[in-house]
Amino acid sequence: MHYAPKKTTAMLAVLIAGLGIALLGFSGQVISFGVSIVLCFLVWIIGARIVHMAFRIN
Repeated sequence: MHYAPKKTTAMLAVLIAGLGIALLGFSGQVISFGVSIVLCFLVWIIGARIVHMAFRIN
């Protein structure tokens, strides 16, 4: 549990980044809604993978 607070913070940052992209799509002025949802999921998937690799204990 030594890395849990840092990993949790990093995962929350990934979540917030994905939601931010989704909210940009709801406005429809920056990017379309469909593209924003796809980008949101890609940010979550790739971001989670990066966080898990960064905080992996060897």
